[in-house]
Amino acid sequence: MKAEKMEDMSIALSAVIREAIDLENAPIEDVLQHLKCTTQGLNSSEVQERLDLFGYNKLEEKKESKILKFLGFMWNPLSWVMEAAAIMSIALARGGGKSPDYHDFVGIIILLVINSTISFIEENNAGNAAAALMARLAPKAKVNRFVLWN
Repeated sequence: MKAEKMEDMSIALSAVIREAIDLENAPIEDVLQHLKCTTQGLNSSEVQERLDLFGYNKLEEKKESKILKFLGFMWNPLSWVMEAAAIMSIALARGGGKSPDYHDFVGIIILLVINSTISFIEENNAGNAAAALMARLAPKAKVNRFVLWN
């Protein structure tokens, strides 16, 4: 019985899901009819049915490891060339039994780390700006539950 009711609800709300109806500019009576609710609001079971049907009204956030994100900036063609140059500077730097000259190696590694750090900081700042914008644009709504506005 509950499955049938949810299926009827999903069919009735399909226009709302597809955004085929302009709820923002429609008269309140039409909005209530399309949303299958009354001016008294929804009870707990209706709320749970809607949550089961639509899910929560929020954007999903996935957390990424900052270390893995930083190391990801060392995995691209430019970084590969720099890494190869660093290895070659050690392997081919000084022949004839002389010890390797580590100055070039250290210089290339420093440039690689600086390049990755700059890219990471720019990406991180852009991500923080996007998160702040999403938080600012998050909808704030009042709901009517049991004839009380929350």
